[in-house]
Amino acid sequence: MSNILALKNKLINRLSEDLDDESKCTPGLYQVVCRVIVDFKDEIDLEGIEQTVNKMSLDPPFKFGT
Repeated sequence: MSNILALKNKLINRLSEDLDDESKCTPGLYQVVCRVIVDFKDEIDLEGIEQTVNKMSLDPPFKFGT
């Protein structure tokens, strides 16, 4: 089970890093990040996730379809 935990932590760290890279900020990345937040909301450190959510809501480099 520790391998799954290590994988989950790497995934969350990498997604957070990708949000800082303008060349990787796409609607797909935002969808994945939102899904990870929903899937792991009970396990994710809320203080740490607040920073990620703030990154996502600041000025996305694209427009969402309406």
